[in-house]
Amino acid sequence: PEVRVDIVGEFKQGKSKLINALVNAPVCPIDDDVATSVPTAVGYGEAPAATILTRSETHGGKSEIQRQPIRFEELAQYVSELGNPGNERHLVSAEVVLPREILRGGLRLVDSPGIGSLDSSSALTTLSALSSAHAVLMVSDASQEYTEPEVQLLKHAMRISPNVAAVLAKTDLYPDWRTIEGIDKGHLEGIGELPLFAVSSDLRLLAASEQDRELNNESGFPDLVSHLRLDVLRRAEVINTRSAVHDLV
Repeated sequence: PEVRVDIVGEFKQGKSKLINALVNAPVCPIDDDVATSVPTAVGYGEAPAATILTRSETHGGKSEIQRQPIRFEELAQYVSELGNPGNERHLVSAEVVLPREILRGGLRLVDSPGIGSLDSSSALTTLSALSSAHAVLMVSDASQEYTEPEVQLLKHAMRISPNVAAVLAKTDLYPDWRTIEGIDKGHLEGIGELPLFAVSSDLRLLAASEQDRELNNESGFPDLVSHLRLDVLRRAEVINTRSAVHDLV
């Protein structure tokens, strides 16, 4: 019943705002100086709610996961580098539920901590989670073409997950984003067949607040939403089968 999509990429590429724009709600904290420090899953619920998950040791030496409800507005204190630097609170993850139509079918978007290099501790945590995800979105902004670590991340994701897509974010900030898009598509041709979606989260949020369909189309999000609904959510059973075959191979 649950279809998990991991949102991955380097630091400050627009992953958190992408999720906020998809669900039209400020669920993931964003700021120039704020980065995600704890994986945060966003799924469907009849009413907005937030929960943090921690791991504790029992007397028998086993570990248990404990769930603690928190106020929605307190989330940033637990999942961001500003409120929880280096995950000093030792959280396993956080969960948010919202009454959003895009999430109703079981879609679960996971905001992952940024990856500085593939051998960093945050990278290992993020990469180890990819094998259990139904799909992966790799986010890179339009300020420059893919870096070598990003290319390596895409290759690694393609090896682990059979359903990977790329997102070129912040197109509203960079007039030459189409040039970067063309260069990135060249990089992708050497990696494998995967789609690239050029989007602007700010335009999407503005379009939602003003109910402006034309602006929403300009944001690039309709194609990304269609991908999530048609290629991921509706094909969840097929993706599960592909994942099993992929793991065996």
